[in-house]
Amino acid sequence: MPTETNLPRLYERDIDVLLQEELIFNEGVCNVFSTALGLDAPLRISECSLSVVDGTGETDLFARFQVGGKRGVFLIENKIDAAFQPTQPERYKARANEMASVGQSAYCVLIAPARYMDGNAAAVHFDACVAYEDVARAINAQDTERAKHRAALLLRAVHQSKSSYIIIPAPKVTTMWQRIYEVARVEFPALGMKAPTEKGEQSWWVIFKGNLPPRITVDWKVKNGHVDLSFWKSAPHKPTASSEMPHGASFVTSGTTTIFRCLVEKPSKKWAELTDSQIRTALAVAEDLINFHDRHAPLFEPAPTKTRP
Repeated sequence: MPTETNLPRLYERDIDVLLQEELIFNEGVCNVFSTALGLDAPLRISECSLSVVDGTGETDLFARFQVGGKRGVFLIENKIDAAFQPTQPERYKARANEMASVGQSAYCVLIAPARYMDGNAAAVHFDACVAYEDVARAINAQDTERAKHRAALLLRAVHQSKSSYIIIPAPKVTTMWQRIYEVARVEFPALGMKAPTEKGEQSWWVIFKGNLPPRITVDWKVKNGHVDLSFWKSAPHKPTASSEMPHGASFVTSGTTTIFRCLVEKPSKKWAELTDSQIRTALAVAEDLINFHDRHAPLFEPAPTKTRP
């Protein structure tokens, strides 16, 4: 696949147009999306619009699809190097959930360089994540000069992109994370919290993995005042509404995510100024949720196995 350094740079709008064309006309690219979502039959895109805006925000690509006898829509967020805007992933999920509530199949999909999605907590809000690199390989597989050029353009965009973690440091928020880490390290080692780096002003979601299986996390959403045991899409097992619940928890579903939610004290508007007591209370709840999972995981339902095309 050519990667000439004299190729022009593609920006997100250019990539949106390229993706729009490939989704409509390239079966291989459609298969990349179908595989990422675990769909059971070949996928066909009948329509794809750019920059669709509604009351909750903008969707980069809005595509109508058909798979087998099923029809639905994709809400696709394209990220090359920009950070997510506050609550942007949640708003994508809310749009998909609203469409699903009226009987329409809707999936929100993130497409980005592979490195963007590594360790990016926001990615779990999407039903699937598709890497630019996989799309480029699918385009290149057509084995024409035009396809090779377009695939090289897409890879060039990846190579030229900045780190997806460029932030404007917020000292008060960074200090809050450091305080949380010190308490977790000394008093709650089972949480397995890693030493934090500098944080931006919107960094209010603390994720603990402990020894939990893939796609299962404990999430302290500081501003919202709750700690969640979250079973994301493709988790190896999930509880149901009839499963035994942790003490004081409620059973919540959000799109494809199943959650045991425990309320903790909600901070003031100056949420970065958590007290030591608030930190210890939330961390104790987080540790209890990990322990609960360890005791009850054998009773949860295994995730269904899907046959892919």
